[in-house]
Amino acid sequence: MRKILLPPVMLVLCLIGIVTVNYFGLANIILLSGPVKFIGYALIALGIFLPIWGARLFHQHKTNLIPYKNPDKIVTIGPFGFSRNPMYLGMLVVLLGVAVRYGTALSFLFPVIYFSVANGWYIPFEEDRMQDAFGDEFTAYKAKVRRWL
Repeated sequence: MRKILLPPVMLVLCLIGIVTVNYFGLANIILLSGPVKFIGYALIALGIFLPIWGARLFHQHKTNLIPYKNPDKIVTIGPFGFSRNPMYLGMLVVLLGVAVRYGTALSFLFPVIYFSVANGWYIPFEEDRMQDAFGDEFTAYKAKVRRWL
């Protein structure tokens, strides 16, 4: 079994990174200022909502939430109807919201890092397992629903 750094841990590390570079004044280039930064709150709220919604559906369908465990079922309703990975999408949106709130260029590096790790490490690993477990059913789902949006 291949255990991985769980995505919420990666989220927290990226959040710490954003706060740290801004707290210590390492992020000098300001991209956003003024009222536009309040959009960050809406992004954070949306980003929190998506993973909670997805997790509740996993619970309702009695399938596991832990990425390195074997998948039990394919959930295709709710946010899984428009994104194969709404939980990762939500965590990315939280990071984007926090980056918007700080408004500094360096803050946006951390959502890029999270996206890169999720898209290059977490998601392919999980999709391989889903393909092995569900075959044509997962192939059909992939043909209908995009990876992110």
